[in-house]
Amino acid sequence: MSRVNLFHVRAGLSAAALLFLAIFLAGCGGGAASQQTSSAPVITAFAASPAEITSGQISTLAWQVTGAMSVQLSNVTAAPATSSASVVVTPAATTTYTLTATNASGSAQQSATVTVTPASQIAGVQVDAMSATEPIPANFLSIGQTMGDTLAMVGTSSTNVNPIYEQLLRNLAQYGNAPLLIRELADGGNSDVYSAGNLSALSQVSRDLGAQFFAGVDFVDDDVATATGEAEQLVAGLPGNQLQAIELGNEPDLYEADYSDYLAQYQEFAPALVSASGGIKLSAPVWAGLSSAFMNNLDSFISTQASTIAIVTVHHYSGTACNGSTEPGDYLLTEPAVDGDTQPLTGPVGIPPYLPAAKQAGIPFRIGELNSINCGGQVGVSNSFSSALWAMDISFSYANVGVSGVNFFAPGDPNTPNAYTPFDFTPTVGGNGVTTYAVRNINPLYYGLLLFAQSVQNNAQLLPVTLTTQANIKAWATIDANQTIRLLLLNKDQSASGPVSVALSGYQQATVTRLTAPSYSSTTGVTLGGQTFDGSVDGTAQGTAYAEITQPAGGVYTIALPSVSAALVTIQP
Repeated sequence: MSRVNLFHVRAGLSAAALLFLAIFLAGCGGGAASQQTSSAPVITAFAASPAEITSGQISTLAWQVTGAMSVQLSNVTAAPATSSASVVVTPAATTTYTLTATNASGSAQQSATVTVTPASQIAGVQVDAMSATEPIPANFLSIGQTMGDTLAMVGTSSTNVNPIYEQLLRNLAQYGNAPLLIRELADGGNSDVYSAGNLSALSQVSRDLGAQFFAGVDFVDDDVATATGEAEQLVAGLPGNQLQAIELGNEPDLYEADYSDYLAQYQEFAPALVSASGGIKLSAPVWAGLSSAFMNNLDSFISTQASTIAIVTVHHYSGTACNGSTEPGDYLLTEPAVDGDTQPLTGPVGIPPYLPAAKQAGIPFRIGELNSINCGGQVGVSNSFSSALWAMDISFSYANVGVSGVNFFAPGDPNTPNAYTPFDFTPTVGGNGVTTYAVRNINPLYYGLLLFAQSVQNNAQLLPVTLTTQANIKAWATIDANQTIRLLLLNKDQSASGPVSVALSGYQQATVTRLTAPSYSSTTGVTLGGQTFDGSVDGTAQGTAYAEITQPAGGVYTIALPSVSAALVTIQP
């Protein structure tokens, strides 16, 4: 189903609709009136296009007004306060929308109706509001990058921090999901990146945003002195609680001969690092994947080395682009891209083989490096809209089995673009030595991280959900400290669209925030709650945020869901 767009005139539009479009496109596009006027505002155009849809399709409400100081639209939480504006809606039933334009002299109203033809229900959801399960740690969601990429991503010093990077992180942390626990990947023997000047940029991010770090030291070169020297630099550059753990190497199962060799090396390095850091423990074992042969020893490793471990970390990628491999274009919409990652944790019969030892030792278990497709990602897949849906689903799947957090890998080397990074920048060094930064990409993956952060805000806990569907749809629910329920509906089906019934008695009005794109393969044109990062130069979302308002009927909410889209249903107690 293609996205409705006012700038695309569809065959079959009425003469009146065509006239309205001409008026709209010819409008001045200016802001709301900033001074009092002697007469009430005038609504010169207000219409829905198309005015008739089938449940699960979208309609655009567009208007043009003159002389208004404010504009309100019924059944929507906010309206752009401009003389020419629009919102996209997906009503589940025939709905009349009333536009009210107001100034100091009075107001004007006009209505437009979207007629909805019923469609077969594509899913039924029951939310158990009384049985909260896994609490989701405030620092569950975060990112990671290499220490070498820090200069291109974060900044060169405390006085030359990338403000766009900080804004993008601030967007993620605004829902109370903090402090962000950012991973800084070890760069082998490249100790230059641990200098006080470079670390000061990370330290400034911590002061500005409250972020914390776990950062790597060299392990591959088998030199304890090098590793302890780097640890001392990290402690000096990231004082106080900014440094939560020291990560020993990166994916040592790829270069150590076997587990016994790794364990012997670890036991040599770990005490020296803890001593050199003044007692800061390690992030370990940092193995490359949940399918690694080393994983058979994880329980033993945790139980015997717990006194030196602050965070248990392993890595995982859903697919691979290594050695010329490719994944299908719609791979991230498939269930194996999610369940294939979490099954090693839950086991074939639902008994977690890897998590109990960490929980028994009281040590958080993180997926310290997570992304869609290994070896830099796959263009057209990793940077497509499907990655946003996948990211939310895999994050909830990990939370559901008891993982303490995930770090999406966000490399930023300007000379080596990576398709799977949520964002990256183009740094430019000026003649005065000061680096300036410009947005290179804010990829669809970032939208998925942002909507997940909204879904788990305010000390959220998971709620049990019963989902009945024949379509490729997933549903995740949380309840927060104020008893607000948030239901995330993920429609990863390329053809199924229509109504979803949500059974939840005793709750009141709900709002629906939608994540959409023209198609699952889109790399731009993504909108979240009416906003987009397309064209953003500073990391702030463009446009006015809004959500659709819906009321329950007999304890049931009906949410229309377009194909390949997401909807966050926020339900008030």
